[in-house]
Amino acid sequence: MDGLEDRREQPICVLYVDDDAAFAKLVETELPRIDSRFDVTLAGTVDEAFETLVAQPVDCVVTAYSLGEQTGIDLVDSVQESDENLPTILCTDGQNEPLTPSEYGVGVSNHVAIHVGRDTLGLLASAIETLVDASRAAKRADETSDRFRRTLERATDAVYAVDTEWRIEYMNQKMAERVGCDPDAIMGSILWEEFSSVVGTELERKYRTAMETGEPVSFEQYLEPPFDYWVEVRAFPDDDGLTVFSREITEEREQTHELERSKAILEQVHDVVFVLDSSFDIKYANPSAARARGGPDEMRGVNILDIVDDRVPDEDITRFREAVSETISRTHVRGDGAQTGLYDADLQVMFDAADGPRTFDVRLTPLTESDEDRVLVVGRDVTDHQEIKQQLERERDALQAVQRVMGDADLSTDERLTKLLDVGRRTLDLDVGIVSDIDGSDYVVRAAVSTGGGISVGDRFDLESTYCEAVVASHGVCSFVDAVEAGRESHPAYQEFELESYIGAPLSVDGERFGTVNFSSPNSRDVAFGELERTFVELLGELVSTELARERSRYKLEQTNQRLESLIQAAPMAIMEVDEDGHVHLWNHGAEEMFGWTSDEVVDEQNPLIPEDKTEEFETHRKQTFSGGRIRGKEVRRQTKDGEKRDYLLSTAPVESADGNIDRTIAVLEDITPQKTLEANLRALQQTAQELSAASSVDDIAEIAVDAAADVLGLDVTSMWQYDDRRERLVPLTETGAARGLYGETPPLTPGRSLAWEAFETGEVRAYDDVREYDNRYNDDTEIRSEIIVPLGDVGLLLTGSTSPREFSEQDVDLFRILASSVEAALVRAKRESELRQQNERLDQFASVVSHDLRNPLSVATGFLEIAEETGEKAYFEKVESAHERIEDLIDDLLSLARGERPVEDGVDVALDSIANEAWEYVDTADATLSVGELPTITGDPSRLKQLFENLFRNAAEHGGDDVSITIDSLDSGHGFYVEDDGVGIPPTHRENIFEHGVSYSRSGTGFGLSIVAAIARAHGWTVAVTDGADGGARFEFEPRRIHGSAPKEAHSTR
Repeated sequence: MDGLEDRREQPICVLYVDDDAAFAKLVETELPRIDSRFDVTLAGTVDEAFETLVAQPVDCVVTAYSLGEQTGIDLVDSVQESDENLPTILCTDGQNEPLTPSEYGVGVSNHVAIHVGRDTLGLLASAIETLVDASRAAKRADETSDRFRRTLERATDAVYAVDTEWRIEYMNQKMAERVGCDPDAIMGSILWEEFSSVVGTELERKYRTAMETGEPVSFEQYLEPPFDYWVEVRAFPDDDGLTVFSREITEEREQTHELERSKAILEQVHDVVFVLDSSFDIKYANPSAARARGGPDEMRGVNILDIVDDRVPDEDITRFREAVSETISRTHVRGDGAQTGLYDADLQVMFDAADGPRTFDVRLTPLTESDEDRVLVVGRDVTDHQEIKQQLERERDALQAVQRVMGDADLSTDERLTKLLDVGRRTLDLDVGIVSDIDGSDYVVRAAVSTGGGISVGDRFDLESTYCEAVVASHGVCSFVDAVEAGRESHPAYQEFELESYIGAPLSVDGERFGTVNFSSPNSRDVAFGELERTFVELLGELVSTELARERSRYKLEQTNQRLESLIQAAPMAIMEVDEDGHVHLWNHGAEEMFGWTSDEVVDEQNPLIPEDKTEEFETHRKQTFSGGRIRGKEVRRQTKDGEKRDYLLSTAPVESADGNIDRTIAVLEDITPQKTLEANLRALQQTAQELSAASSVDDIAEIAVDAAADVLGLDVTSMWQYDDRRERLVPLTETGAARGLYGETPPLTPGRSLAWEAFETGEVRAYDDVREYDNRYNDDTEIRSEIIVPLGDVGLLLTGSTSPREFSEQDVDLFRILASSVEAALVRAKRESELRQQNERLDQFASVVSHDLRNPLSVATGFLEIAEETGEKAYFEKVESAHERIEDLIDDLLSLARGERPVEDGVDVALDSIANEAWEYVDTADATLSVGELPTITGDPSRLKQLFENLFRNAAEHGGDDVSITIDSLDSGHGFYVEDDGVGIPPTHRENIFEHGVSYSRSGTGFGLSIVAAIARAHGWTVAVTDGADGGARFEFEPRRIHGSAPKEAHSTR
């Protein structure tokens, strides 16, 4: 009995499989309440069920019929394939899933119909207990039978022998397999060394006692790990050692223990249990059966119909008799008479028990004992569960309705909220359901249902006037069934709307408080809201919050999509979406402008950008993208609708469909034709710069420059000028044919009112969108509208124009500036080379003059010296001396000329009036007179300045006579000064070369005087020009050389 009682306390591990999570949770909660031995594990699918079966032991599998895409019968069949002895129960709703016994499947132990009004959980618990007990009993019987068969198959137990030194002499195969060793390998080993885990145990002590006393021993022993089993040992000592017969008895001991537990369970279980024969005689009844009858305890042999005759309604007795007869008859249908299902019959019976009328859930299954057909009857009192069951069924129906609402993909958010409120209102049996949006103290109705109307979406209330105030304050579910009893008779919601009952839960969206979902009614309830109802409202709150969050996410997604669409359409690049077959699905505005095809012409048509000669390239791009790769910034050439071929940068990215497959690609093309054109222009300008550097003359440079402007930059109307510093004007060099055709030969430009001169004088690049908007344009009637003017340093000017306004871009200006820089460098080089050539020419001329002028006086001196030596006359020696003086004068002039050409580097402040008066003192001027006006103080070389004035004074005295009058004064312009005499003057025909070396129109002159004056002027940054004096003499004017980028100024002036 003790073993049976222990088995009754053994837990029953139940795996319940149902895709209805709410009802599964109910089963998980209620079964342990019915019997504490139940340990329920839940699974929602067949796969989850098998994962549980692998992970933990299960005594019984209970499954719903509907499991999504599979059925409970599929699960049962699969379970039975892996373990045919594991009890299984198939549950159906009895209405929507009616099954005949033949449809259960051969692996179904029992079938339970679940429908409203019947205590299926009690019946299910009873069926589980009965089947598990029967399975365990069958298992024990099978184990005993197997052990018996093994005994018959083997003649001996596990046997081994040791000698007196405890060396192993023999071990049979059964013993070797038990301890996991090779018998041959351990022969001769010491028992205690080979099996050290038994050292110090009771087994060792008894073995040694038997060896010492020579008396056989017999005992049962548990062997610790690694063996971990029970054995029955018989040891027989003799003179040669000890022979041991060992039989493992672990299963026998466990079976005995299990039988004792089962007996205890049957004795202690609250369910009524009978075993009946075919005559309805009781063969077994547990104590619960006696208690239900009201005594006595012993019921064996009594006919059950005699007991229930006047205590059970006739219709129930009739159904019971039929069920028993049918169940017993099924033992003949089964081939081996074994039990294969859980219950073969299930019915409810009203019974007038000792403590009053009760309702029993009765389940029957066939048994075969001692070749007699019997039936096992299990009855469970389900009277107290009916009301709970009905409530659970209402909750189940509500959850199913909620599931249908949430699963309807065609519903809008407003429709889904309305339907959820309607389900909640009907489930809770209340009149009004509301979803509220609460912002501060403002309460707005977001969705509503009401049996009597009176409330609409958008209605606004003060939060304090609603019962939801408490929900917001507590952040949890609040409820009451009678406003007066709850102390709310003064609340505005009761005063204005007479709402008696209320339940509400908070809503949050994206972690922020949104409002409430609440239900109310003008009628009070008889009972308080239960835990399941509160949980149901919380569930609705979660679902409503989820739907509102989805709505917000959808709105944000729509906004994002709209922004993305706007971005795509506004992008200056061409963006298109193309499928694997080359059909266009997106063609943005940038693509329309870039290629000329409109979206209507292209969408759903073949990509027009795939010319026949580019199909292979397109196929390569397609394979790369549709295999998951990307293309970034690859240069390609494509043709526009009007036939123009342009250069682009191509980038692509794959687009995945909802199922994760790549079905389209996004392509982005950026027009780099202007960039490529710019690169080509820059390379061409680089080539032009090389040509300019090789040009041998200014005219060649000018021709190359205007040709490059027209041919490379496309600036057809281009002209070029060179600055003439002596005449202070920009002299035209050349122009393009288009410029010549537009305004004839290019005119010279002089200081004054013109845009070109302003640019040259300031040294700034000027670009004009429309020159007609400027008053100081050179020609008021010019056809030129747009114009770019680039000064070439202080050596010239480059100008290009167009007859169209706003014709030139910043890039045009930059490229024209680059060309101008190369031209300026070439002109500076050419000017320097020209100056060097002129200098070399002057040196050649100088050498010629020197050789000629020195040779003449030297010949004179040599001739007169010979005559003097021959005649001895003194007069001839005077002639020789005069020739030598002439040579000395020439040498002095040459030295002065050489010094005069050098630039002034370390100048000092020099007052011109003082230096002029000082120079006058060093010149033999006879009766000549000097008049000095107000002259500036400059920075210069006093010695060379004095020489400049001396040479001018000598030139005036030599050509103007002994009484010549000389005047020095400032020019009227305020820039520079003049030296003027009243002599004979210099004829205009002589003025062009008067400053050249060796030019003299006097027999006594060396021809270097005025060239020395010009050299000293250049060294000080002046220009010198000769003209007529006021009284007919010669007038020499000195002005500071005009410097590019500024107005003329006094060279080195300190005043």
